[in-house]
Amino acid sequence: MQNNKQLQERIGRLIDALSQGLFERKDVIRLCLLAALSGESVFMLGPPGIAKSLIARRLIHAFRDNHAFEYLMTRFSTPEEVFGPLSIQALKDDGRYLRLTEGYLPDAEVVFLDEIWKAGPAILNTLLTVINEHRFRNGEREVSVPMRLLVTASNELPQKDSGLEALYDRMLMRIWMDRIQDKQNFRAMLVSRQDPMHDPVQPALKIGDDEYNEWQQALTQVALPDAIFEQLYALREQIYQLSQQNSEQQDSMYVSDRRWKKALRLLQSSAFFNGRQKINSLDLLLLKDCLWHDLYARQQIETMLHDFACKSAFGQEQLHISLKRLLAELQQYQREQTKILGCRLSPTKNLLRPQSKSWELDFKTAELSPVAEHYRLIFLQTAYLDPKHPEREIHYATLRRKELMLWLHKQEPVPVRLHEDQSMVTLRFDADVQGTDGQAVLIARDSANRPIALTISGKKGLPEWQTKTWHDQLDTIQKEWRRLRDDVKKQYLLFTAECPHLFLAQDSLTAIEDSFMRLDSEIQNLQYQVEMNQQSLASLIQLAGH
Repeated sequence: MQNNKQLQERIGRLIDALSQGLFERKDVIRLCLLAALSGESVFMLGPPGIAKSLIARRLIHAFRDNHAFEYLMTRFSTPEEVFGPLSIQALKDDGRYLRLTEGYLPDAEVVFLDEIWKAGPAILNTLLTVINEHRFRNGEREVSVPMRLLVTASNELPQKDSGLEALYDRMLMRIWMDRIQDKQNFRAMLVSRQDPMHDPVQPALKIGDDEYNEWQQALTQVALPDAIFEQLYALREQIYQLSQQNSEQQDSMYVSDRRWKKALRLLQSSAFFNGRQKINSLDLLLLKDCLWHDLYARQQIETMLHDFACKSAFGQEQLHISLKRLLAELQQYQREQTKILGCRLSPTKNLLRPQSKSWELDFKTAELSPVAEHYRLIFLQTAYLDPKHPEREIHYATLRRKELMLWLHKQEPVPVRLHEDQSMVTLRFDADVQGTDGQAVLIARDSANRPIALTISGKKGLPEWQTKTWHDQLDTIQKEWRRLRDDVKKQYLLFTAECPHLFLAQDSLTAIEDSFMRLDSEIQNLQYQVEMNQQSLASLIQLAGH
């Protein structure tokens, strides 16, 4: 047997070969080949003329010694047309009821039955036995059926209460197909001269009988890890909850235990042919095409598996929760700093004009001289307030007392001097109301209307215990940020180590990639905020000491 890596590469090349000239059908080829390698059946749903039969014919070329059978069902179809005509000679000589099966379904490795639901009960009942047991009763004998892949197709689902539920449930892989969407692919399809019967598969890639049987034994040894089982069970419970939310759709959301059992074998096959001995989270995404019953269920399960891919497959949601917790801790740090250092404002009681809004500042509590000519504003967060140099970081500004008093009474923008600049810029103050009693703290707002916490320097220096507490808080947040960054990197490496995946569509992998890109962006933003707060604290300590 080939080693895991060689087998994975071979199946990948086989998928590429089978997909040649089939525009926008590679994902369908992937799933159908996986079903064949698992010994499972496929149901294709979609309008006529979208290459369903061509796909089935193409899959025949995956096997070395292959026999195929293809038939378009009608309500007038007879068992003889599917399973073979009766042997007149056997009936005349021995009175035996014997079918001549050569060239018919019981003799084929790949079978395609179009318009499957139009077949009569005699055909469908016999077909159910063939699918279940891979055996066909021919006269007094039961013969083994070599069928590796059954592909059925229709432009409609089986009618409810039509007695077709048992057969439909055996068709594990359910694939929705539509017309070609991309303009250039449509053009290429129109001008293509490729012979539909052309065999694009090199002999070395074709699957032989012995190795196919050997694989069937090997894939049963693929393990279902406890962690993956928990994810699988959570998906099962989620489907059940969805079924309970809409009583009218309970039947469409029902998934039998038999289907879950068959799905596990498909997941084992996916892991095995991807070169692994354990099922992983990516394999679970294949359930999207196994568990739906009708188009309503298909949409629900597709959404559920997409959320699983982006949130749970590699623990992204838990990482987001940890990230939000750190952001909340940083915001709490900022609130505490503002609470201790902020300039407290009280609403002025104006008996003459009760509707007018004005504020009072307790200069004594703030340890500010009520007769000082200038005050120093110290920004507790990095501020960008210079209109001429928007990228410039501003840590402090100079404000005249009369401008401060004017704002307290009229709340108009005030001129300030940034750092040691000679020119003045206009600054907007605001009152950040803290509670129901009307108390507030003074803040500034930048050009984007973002609030910037500030303090007005009064007393000389800050207590050492206070600055140490703030340093420790920021150091703790930074350490937790580093651990979180490493966890995100670890989970991302786990994801990339499992790529590429032979049987998953690229959009599923892209969705997971995007979820990690969002995480990485948020991680970098948190790092930036922590560093800015550290710089602001250092500036605050330095400026408060002058």
